Amino acid sequence: MGIQYEASIESCSDQKTDLVLQIMKALKLEQIHIYIFLLGIAFLLNSSTGFSQLIYSGHISDVATTKDLQEVSITNLNRGNSVSSNAFGNFLLKNGVYYPAPRPEDSYSFFHNSLIWPYELDLGIRIYTLDGREIVKQELDPSAGSFIFPRLAYGMYVIQVRQGKDFNAYKAFSNSSQTFIVDKRADRRVIDSKTGRDTLLLEKEGYFDRKIVIPRQDTIMELKMMKGSYENLDYFTELIDPIAFELIQSSPSRSNVGGIQSVKFIDDRKSGIMYYMNTKLHKLHFSFAQEFLNFRQGNAIFNQTQYREGPERYMYPGSINYYEEIDKYVLQLVSLNEMSCENLKLMYENILKTSYFGDKLVFFSNKSDWDNCEGIPKISFEELYAGQNYQALNLEKNYGYLNKLRLADLEDTYLGRHDIVLLDGIPNDVSVVAGIITTEFQTPLSHINVLSNSRGTPNMALRDGWENPKLDSLIGELVYLEVQADSFIIRKADIEEAINFWSQTEPQDTVYLAKNTTTSGLIELRNAGYADVGLIGGKAANFAELMKIRVGSNPIPLPENPFAIPFYYYQQHIEAAGLDVFIQDMLRDNRFNSDPAYRKGQLEILRDSIRSAALNATLLELVRNKIQNFAEFSSIRFRSSTNAEDLEDFSGAGLYSSHSAKKDHNSKTIENAIRKVWASLWNWRAYEERSYYKIDHLSCAMGILVHRSFPDEDANGVLITRNLYNFNHGFIINVQYKEYSIVIPEPGILHDQIILFVMSNVPIPGGRFAIEYLGFSNVPELNGERVMTDAELNELGEYAFAVKRHFYDNVPNSCNCNFEDFAVDIEFKVDSEISARKVYLKQARLFR
Repeated sequence: MGIQYEASIESCSDQKTDLVLQIMKALKLEQIHIYIFLLGIAFLLNSSTGFSQLIYSGHISDVATTKDLQEVSITNLNRGNSVSSNAFGNFLLKNGVYYPAPRPEDSYSFFHNSLIWPYELDLGIRIYTLDGREIVKQELDPSAGSFIFPRLAYGMYVIQVRQGKDFNAYKAFSNSSQTFIVDKRADRRVIDSKTGRDTLLLEKEGYFDRKIVIPRQDTIMELKMMKGSYENLDYFTELIDPIAFELIQSSPSRSNVGGIQSVKFIDDRKSGIMYYMNTKLHKLHFSFAQEFLNFRQGNAIFNQTQYREGPERYMYPGSINYYEEIDKYVLQLVSLNEMSCENLKLMYENILKTSYFGDKLVFFSNKSDWDNCEGIPKISFEELYAGQNYQALNLEKNYGYLNKLRLADLEDTYLGRHDIVLLDGIPNDVSVVAGIITTEFQTPLSHINVLSNSRGTPNMALRDGWENPKLDSLIGELVYLEVQADSFIIRKADIEEAINFWSQTEPQDTVYLAKNTTTSGLIELRNAGYADVGLIGGKAANFAELMKIRVGSNPIPLPENPFAIPFYYYQQHIEAAGLDVFIQDMLRDNRFNSDPAYRKGQLEILRDSIRSAALNATLLELVRNKIQNFAEFSSIRFRSSTNAEDLEDFSGAGLYSSHSAKKDHNSKTIENAIRKVWASLWNWRAYEERSYYKIDHLSCAMGILVHRSFPDEDANGVLITRNLYNFNHGFIINVQYKEYSIVIPEPGILHDQIILFVMSNVPIPGGRFAIEYLGFSNVPELNGERVMTDAELNELGEYAFAVKRHFYDNVPNSCNCNFEDFAVDIEFKVDSEISARKVYLKQARLFR
């Protein structure tokens, strides 16, 4: 084939299988002697040391089909001698005589499944069954120097060797593949005294060439070769070269970075065979085991018995992921895969024995049980992703004009809905654009990516994006961008295809939102629900739904003392200050609609006017009384809740502002907090986003969700009740220590990333969830510890499961999906103000 790959064989093999030994023990010596007597043959007891011929012997087969390979050319590149494999794939290569010169009494000897002689001898061979039937009779070429035994049926035999007029007989055993002399005294091999290595080159038409590096000593080998291509290839039992890995790899079942190739495997301890699955064809360990390993007990039993330690277990499933950027093969296991350190080490060693990986094979520990397993090279999260250049966040496509922009200039630069922006970092937020490329990796649950998901915007990270010559050549051009799981496409586009795409994908019809501005008084949320979005906004209406949910007989934990301020007071505030007229005139102004800079200035004037107008005294008194003038909590949170927020088709994540009021604080007062929240309805990015979605601005209003604040939480996080990485039912959790931000992380700061697998059919010790870490927080204060305990994660999982079930059954949605695929976006806290490390759910909204 013209392509070569190398392997190394480090040890000499002089082993007879346990099966042979068992058969020999089972045979009665007297019976053998009877048969030998009937043949008139006496055994030769030869005690000579043998001649010093250096021998390489072995068997060659196809790595995928295990079919014997004949006519394979085996050449010793160091010495120039060569042989070909026979019809059964066997070969024997002699490599010269070193010491001393052969003596007449040395004559012939046995090695592996062959008869060898150092110089011309008159030899013949006969093979008999134990009942005296002759099955092979052959005169040997005196100058050939070797004879490989033919393949015989399974069992014991007697081999008679004629040298001149002398006859000698030997016991032999065939395993139906190869035949071995089992008279140890006749099987005489001498280790070559010279040091160094030889390289064997294997060549066969239609197969890749293979180089084997071996030490200069008598060696028995079981070798594999690989075709240039295979049809309907299901698995390899060995990975002898990177080409083999390439043939059966696919994208990993869970990853949000590119440049990764994945191969699933099953370590079958019953057969001793490692099955490297063609992961392009076989995605599930269970279905592979069912089809090829004769597992007939169903998926649930497979999960119960083959992912957990116990007497019924004999399969050990896993994955090998190749990270191209760091050139490492990473052994990775799902967290529900219970495994002792001993079994993990054995799996690692079995992979090494059946692959070319060598010291490039490392293990990524994604749960604490494996952190301290010894004898297995490990790789940290930072090392694993340090070399990754590409990260796919939102797998979408769009057309737009490519802009290159520094974060420092983002605030003062107008970006329109048909701009694709390349940024030198992760922004806190960005207006509606056609695509986002950042040079820093993002968290999948960051505001930027949640917005991208809601908008259908392609979003990716490319660490070399700022200096990438391909991107540089397209700056200012109209381009097509498609974010794929393992790579991305960016190319020049023409305006006709772009306009056609935009007309089919962008909102076209004006949306008018329900708005109730006639109901006054504070709203008790226990009496409200999703139907009150038009009265108190999406965030408060969803919070009211959370108050209805129970886990067992207990309500899920929510921030204390919640209530809502309805739209009535926002509208009253706007009208009392005459700002309703200002808004109507502003929205009709052609300059406002056509000039982004002017529009931005007018919105700022409007916000200032809302913040400076006097607050309704009745409302202020109602709120003071409701919170008992900070009697129970010294800090109260006032959270934005519009009718254009936390909706299934419009999340509004990060568009509006929330503020706190603190007891006896000069500026953080109740009235200032309420007015700031109201003013944020007219934030620049909120206005731009609503405009993109054709939402009528006059139909929008701001309500406020109020509850106690979390000024010093132990942890904060985001949870999505759907597995974003693969089809296994699970929750994605991003959680961080204290007030370190999840949605807007500081550069270089990582957080715990977790898949919480929902094991509804398989009991898991400690709960219904299997915890798997995808990454770990590097906050210095943690000293390498996890942000949350396993018990807290299981508790959070129970609350999230109940929320998912309630919203799936009771809140209208357009998912049209099964329960596993339905998703709710949940924000949570861990806080110790009321009791030590209590888990709170803070909000929930439908996640599309």
